[in-house]
Amino acid sequence: MVIKGKNIKKIVPLGEIPESGSQVVGISNLNSLESTGTRDVRNSRGEFAGYLSEQGAVVLFRDRLGGRNIYYAVNNDSVSISTDLAWLAKNAKTEPNWQYILSDYMQFQLPFSDETFFAGIRKVMPGEMVSINSKGEIKREKYWDLKFGNAGFDPKHLLDLIKDAVEYRLRLSGGNNFTSYLSGGMDSSTVTLLSKPKVCFSGFYEEEGYSEMDYIEALISKEGPPERYVPVQVTQSKFQQQLAKLPEILPDPCAGLGAIAQVLVAQEAARQGYRYAFTGEGGDEIFLGYNWNTVVFSLADATRGLLRDRFMVRYEPMVEKVLRDAFPTFTGGLLARGDNVLYATQRILDIWDHNEPVENNILKINLTIGLPGILTVDEQVGRYAEIEPISPLMDHHIVEYVCSVRPQDRAPIPKFMLREALKGMLPEKIRTRYDKMGFPVPFQKWDWTILKPVLTSLAKRNVLDVDVAQHMTMTRDTWALFTVETWYQHYFEN
Repeated sequence: MVIKGKNIKKIVPLGEIPESGSQVVGISNLNSLESTGTRDVRNSRGEFAGYLSEQGAVVLFRDRLGGRNIYYAVNNDSVSISTDLAWLAKNAKTEPNWQYILSDYMQFQLPFSDETFFAGIRKVMPGEMVSINSKGEIKREKYWDLKFGNAGFDPKHLLDLIKDAVEYRLRLSGGNNFTSYLSGGMDSSTVTLLSKPKVCFSGFYEEEGYSEMDYIEALISKEGPPERYVPVQVTQSKFQQQLAKLPEILPDPCAGLGAIAQVLVAQEAARQGYRYAFTGEGGDEIFLGYNWNTVVFSLADATRGLLRDRFMVRYEPMVEKVLRDAFPTFTGGLLARGDNVLYATQRILDIWDHNEPVENNILKINLTIGLPGILTVDEQVGRYAEIEPISPLMDHHIVEYVCSVRPQDRAPIPKFMLREALKGMLPEKIRTRYDKMGFPVPFQKWDWTILKPVLTSLAKRNVLDVDVAQHMTMTRDTWALFTVETWYQHYFEN
């Protein structure tokens, strides 16, 4: 029988693995089943994570794109399983995973593997089932993966898939007690327009150049739901108060400063009684909306143009080699946030498929690295604020269709497929905008005296080379250092 609940906190003795039983969290068709088996997971749809007992083993599983997380630790006689990493870290009595922190986190601030900040605690990867038998042996299996094609693009079919993904999740949530997060971009506007909440929530800063209110009001002014939006002001004091609680919000840190602003918006929605919040997460990754995507695609197009250049006759093999081998190296350097560009490049090379065109590889990086990190932040922010996020754009039916379309049709301009699908439905002011930047934080205009004591403490640990004088304001580099130290203090120094 499926156990219902918001969290999974389970210790299973390896010598007493039950014959059946399961537990699932999230929002999916699995929640309505009397029992869950591996076949059900393969046929699932939604955002979920859980475990089940089958054929003498405990099987942990996670949805295809990473909408929910589940973690585990195996010792001599039991396996500890939880969706609450902080609870698991306490019960597993673990140590800091410095190797992972100093390599993957400091270089990318996004997860590249199943490791976490806690040594010995692993997470199930998106689209994966992890089986642990009575001997403590671990077997990992991908039950879903990306498959690329060369089909033509049909905007109407894409819009139908998006509508169906929203309607499906509305049914799963019961169709009430939900809101949406509206940021003024295409993704959140699309989901808000289709889910039709009565009220939505929007974060804003008072600092000049950081307001999206003109775009938000362009959507709200249309007839029909949403009837209004609740503006949530993000101030320096509110932001820094929540920043002190960052280790509670993100026990396994990833992504950037925008997570704190998300917390403030989510808390206000929860305070007004909402249980679910529809989000536009996944749009940038699936529809190739990032500027760095456009840079890589433009350079790849220019390189392919050399194959038609009469001055490059007989040099075609060199051009093909650049397309095959140089672009993963370039991408690694482009994505590196730390100083070890060689390590960052090797990480990209490890996942780059040299038999696929550049465009397919960039989409793969977006979906397997960037998207799970973003969704993890959404999930953990929702857990902390007690309001569950729902992200219909990352429905696997939508992703499978986008991957099936030929590469040149996906992104001649950023988010081309989504822009075409939304013609006549989304206000043109929103559909044709190109200046959306996520949820940037005006950190350069704020005071950051809170940083010095934290970074001084980190410098004294001698695990990282920290020049405190170089971090007087918050930047992405400073954020990474601040995150590591506050996380360590919270979990290992109380």
